[in-house]
Amino acid sequence: MNDPAASSASFEQTLNEGLDSIQQQVEALRSQLMESQRLATIGTIAAVIAHEFNNLLTPIISYSQYALQSAQTQTPDMELICKALARSFQSADKAARICQSMLAFARGESSSGPVSVQKLIDETLLVMARDPRKDNIALRVQVQPDLTVVGDAIQLEQVLLNLLINARQAMLGRGGSLTIKAAAAEDQPLVRIQVIDTGPGIPEKFIDRIFEPFFTTKGTSRKGEAKGTGLGLAICKDIVEHHGGRIEVESTVGKGTTFTICLPSNGLHPTTAPPA
Repeated sequence: MNDPAASSASFEQTLNEGLDSIQQQVEALRSQLMESQRLATIGTIAAVIAHEFNNLLTPIISYSQYALQSAQTQTPDMELICKALARSFQSADKAARICQSMLAFARGESSSGPVSVQKLIDETLLVMARDPRKDNIALRVQVQPDLTVVGDAIQLEQVLLNLLINARQAMLGRGGSLTIKAAAAEDQPLVRIQVIDTGPGIPEKFIDRIFEPFFTTKGTSRKGEAKGTGLGLAICKDIVEHHGGRIEVESTVGKGTTFTICLPSNGLHPTTAPPA
């Protein structure tokens, strides 16, 4: 006769092995989904970066020509040459920094550790490349000094980049203001990062579904194709929750939208009050 206890133990072992296998597959699929969404984000900003590179190359060429023309005269204007070369260097340096940030983001080479919130925001804005003012969007950044969170810098940059791209797209053609705020919570070891836009807002009936995979409010193109994959915010939520945090949204139609990310800090609670 079969030993009931042995059979039960064998069944439990088989069940546990099956659950472990399923968990591994789920984690593998999650990683693949995150990678796919990150690459989609890169594709979204590639055209913007290409446009900005053209804008950066134009002054480099122009100022270089000024410097060359002045240098070839009998009485070179050294002040003009120095100014022209300085402007050329500034444009070239910005292009190089955009490339470096973009390559780091594309490689996804990062590990968990202390992350400076100010640097996180600066790097994300650099990857975006295009100055929002060119789209009639006023940019305001209000970051409490010395804020630090613990996590994967590349993944957190992916979250912030998605929110900023969404905010910019919401205000294209109408203008507005884009505000990034970051401050330490007073009642718990958390850092709150907010992305606030004055776009058209999200209808109340969609708010509860905004973080669902494949749900999008961006509509369709003239060809009938979806403008968004509906994965951006779902991935943002997944990343934030895997960092032990949460992401929330508040929106009023006709006034704008606020996304709030709450992330655990590294215990260094800043004493300086956040800027008004």
